Amino acid sequence: MPHGGPEAYDKIEFDWLSQYLASRGILVIQPQFRGSQGFGAEHLLAGRGEWGAKIQDDITDSLTALSKEGKIDPERVCIMGWSYGGYAALAGATMTPDLYQCAISINGLSDIEEMLDFERKEYGEDSSTYRYWQEVINRKTLDDEFLKSISPINHVEKVNIPVLLVYGTRDKIVHPEQSEDFYEALKDAKKDVQLIEIKGEAHSFLKNESRLKTLTAIDAFLNKYLL
Repeated sequence: MPHGGPEAYDKIEFDWLSQYLASRGILVIQPQFRGSQGFGAEHLLAGRGEWGAKIQDDITDSLTALSKEGKIDPERVCIMGWSYGGYAALAGATMTPDLYQCAISINGLSDIEEMLDFERKEYGEDSSTYRYWQEVINRKTLDDEFLKSISPINHVEKVNIPVLLVYGTRDKIVHPEQSEDFYEALKDAKKDVQLIEIKGEAHSFLKNESRLKTLTAIDAFLNKYLL
């Protein structure tokens, strides 16, 4: 369960989603991949320009290492995440699909080109927000081919595992179209995909009923494809 940001990190604290999964007997792996905060500037900056590349390799390495230690069953792994973590889950489903038995994305990104275009229109081409995302994603090169290559929506034909998409209808950080468009692309490609809409919620689900609906969907999905 890679974290969001990606320039954030997982703290040692209660988290309703990871705690629920653990209560179901699932080992929750929260890798602090390159680009994560809290481990020095070098580790943080090492993640810039590495979306879908070395960051994804770090996530894969955590899986490989724990598999070698016998702590996980490599044949029973689901990748899931929220926001950037949702992007990482979709990247896992499209770039390394053979490593996972399923993928779950909550308010995740699927189209990086569209995301940058949204940020530019929302905040302006000269805004610090837009410049920040340019730097984090591709070091300001704005290489269209690179952006296409790291966007899961352009690689749906590689998906060979079930995918669950969950999104809040009022999300202003990751636009709902990121989930809706990926769902339509997978449906068109005749892939196994489910879409759960959380009405009235923004990027973080704060209402108990929203969290319950999310957990219920995840529980049913994992029981069908993983447990």
